[in-house]
Amino acid sequence: MDLKKSFINKNFIFRLDSNNILSNLNRIMTRNLALTKVSENHTGLSNNIIKCWKWNVNKILNIQENKKYAILILNCRITQKKDIIKRFWNEASLRITVDGGTSHWDKFLNHLSHDEQKSMKCPDLVTGDFDSISKEILQKYKEKHCKIISTPDQDFTDFTKAIIELNNYCEENKVQMDYALVMAQNSGRLDQILGNIQTLHQIKENRLLHPQTRVYMMSDDSISWLLHPGDHIIEIPIESRNGNAWCSLIPVGEPCISVTTSGLKWNLDNQKLNFGGLISTSNTFDGSEQVKVKCSHTLLWSMEVPTLM
Repeated sequence: MDLKKSFINKNFIFRLDSNNILSNLNRIMTRNLALTKVSENHTGLSNNIIKCWKWNVNKILNIQENKKYAILILNCRITQKKDIIKRFWNEASLRITVDGGTSHWDKFLNHLSHDEQKSMKCPDLVTGDFDSISKEILQKYKEKHCKIISTPDQDFTDFTKAIIELNNYCEENKVQMDYALVMAQNSGRLDQILGNIQTLHQIKENRLLHPQTRVYMMSDDSISWLLHPGDHIIEIPIESRNGNAWCSLIPVGEPCISVTTSGLKWNLDNQKLNFGGLISTSNTFDGSEQVKVKCSHTLLWSMEVPTLM
């Protein structure tokens, strides 16, 4: 069989198999590695020098002007405040529903008024292997002229494949996203939750996106992202720091040999985090405007954001 990149028919694209995905991954990794080196040369920084990452949750929630971002709806119920979802969706530069996420998006729309439904933009991309979506819903979005991309490969999750399609879109349209906002769930099926975290690691390890594009996972009442080795300053919304909101630092994938923090109720001082030893769950804030984290290895940071519900 001739392993072409894809079958293309108007707004329907069918990605073929693992060989194509792996070839695509190699191309993406090579390109984004080159972009990383260009960025390091421009800033005078290298991987051997600790960088300071700054994170501002308020700016994500309030959507900064002139910021380009993509929103992805995974296969999960949409439970956040209606107005927040409407704003996140319509102001995004790219809207993607992933497999069963298309059905959940359709249910969300059906609970809106007629005028609200008319104001909502259609998905730009509908991706996945389509084992979690009915033929009727898929046909409905074909008729809306959404771009349907079938990604049947079973060696990668639908989330990972959607990230690859996001990168393809950015390359083809010569745009760079400042961040990707992923609507997911942190409860329910543990395997899917771990699969989502695996994708976050794959994005970093395989350089699936532009090196300056950040990825945030948002659930019912929380937001999560990876903290790469180095220094981090996290601006904490007033509702979180004054409301006894929870937060956590989890060493998923490998131990973090050294972690030092400030701004938490239970801070760490050059301590090791690892499963079977110490991990920082059910932590909270000490009222400071910022949390500072210095870590030797990648950590998963999660924090409660009461305003989402």
